[in-house]
Amino acid sequence: MIGGDNRRVVVLHLDMAEKIGRLEALLLSQIDYWLERTHHFARGRFWVYNTEAEWGRQLGVSAASIKRAAASLERQGLILRTRLNGKAYDRTLSYSICYEKLRDLGFRAGRRGFFGVTEKADSWDRPEEDGVFGDGQEDKSWAMEI
Repeated sequence: MIGGDNRRVVVLHLDMAEKIGRLEALLLSQIDYWLERTHHFARGRFWVYNTEAEWGRQLGVSAASIKRAAASLERQGLILRTRLNGKAYDRTLSYSICYEKLRDLGFRAGRRGFFGVTEKADSWDRPEEDGVFGDGQEDKSWAMEI
């Protein structure tokens, strides 16, 4: 058995990595992890923000690698990136996952939230009820520890 800090684990979905790229799958999983814990709701969806350097620290890669992976995910239509803060000096990007596109690729995907969400949000972005996603299916995937 390999020992280490069990609070710092990153999950790589091999089937996803085959379709979208290894680093892209890692970054997407990390964004998904933080989206599960965010209260930041704007423009009809949940967002998480971080600098490329911070994403890189969390995944053990360079900020340049994160920049390339995020651009690839954006080109593939799997994430949205934008600056939500409105301050010219702050270049921190906010990220959101396009769960519908992930489902189109054959993955069970969706945000399990615990916060009040407006009707503008996709049903997958609405809070779960008794372990069931917005589509009525039970959640049996996407577990991750960091």
